[in-house]
This record gives sequence, C-alpha cells and structure tokens, in this order.
Amino acid sequence: MSRESFMDRTKTGSQLITFRLGSELYGVHVSKVREILRPLELFPVPGMEERVEGVINLRGEIIPIVKMDNLLQALSKSSDESARKRRMIIIDASQGSFGFFVDEVLEVAKIQDIDIKPAPSLVGEKPRITGVIGIARISGRMIVCIDPEKIITDDTMAKEITIGD
Repeated sequence: MSRESFMDRTKTGSQLITFRLGSELYGVHVSKVREILRPLELFPVPGMEERVEGVINLRGEIIPIVKMDNLLQALSKSSDESARKRRMIIIDASQGSFGFFVDEVLEVAKIQDIDIKPAPSLVGEKPRITGVIGIARISGRMIVCIDPEKIITDDTMAKEITIGD
C-alpha cells in the first residue's frame, strides 16, 4: 500500500450517534439513522416475535420496534429522569425500517475510522454479535460501535419484522 493511499484512509472519518442503554454506551453510524424521536405510542401485534415490542405509526408508516436492549444484553434503567431522556432511534435497513428504544442519546461525534478498534474475542465465550463493528474512545468514554441492521439480521429477525408481505 502506498503511503498516499494509507494517509487518505487514515483521514477518513465517520459520524456516530452515541447513546446509552442501561450502563452501556453505543454508537451507530449516522448514515444508518433515519431519525430520533421522543417515544410514540406503541401498539402490540399478536403473534409477533417476542423480541419485537410492537409497532408505531410514524406519519402513516407502520414501523416495528425491536427490543435492542435484549439483543445487546443491556439492562435498561427505569427512573423518572431516564424516562425524560428516553428516545426512539429509527433505522433505515435493507429489509425495511425498524426502531428501538434507548435510555439517552448523548451526541453526534466525529471519529476517524482508524480509531475504531476491533472488539476482543474471548476464547470459550459465546460468539460475539457480528453487528458489533468495534470499540472507540469518544469524549473520554468507551463506545461500542454497532450496525443495528446486522444485529437484527444476525439474530434472524429480518423475517420477523416484516409485516404483511
């Protein structure tokens, strides 16, 4: 690899939307996020996969809301303070849009791609979720960078979040 192409690669950056689920901090590439909303009324749908909380009606579009905290094994906190900060992140994915709750959206952070380090793989542990892209240090905090679409797909949820096809 030439020095010039290496330097070009190290200068490429990403913007991550960082958020908190329980005590864990996560980041999602801004290009994956359609919008961030205050929680909307959630409607349960009989017969849906148990990891789907229900659906919302977002300007006439029915969008499934998945239990991302369960998929990431993050314990969500519930208090009056965290309820005020709670948000829904809507993701545009190849299999359709879906959303999930987060306890708090922190910031949109610019980070160099080279600063995202691979997540460690521990021998003898369950295989890690392939939707984990890596770990980055942002504003002095360790952020787990994820691709929500891959987490959903890897967890065989793609067929479950499609409604009425």
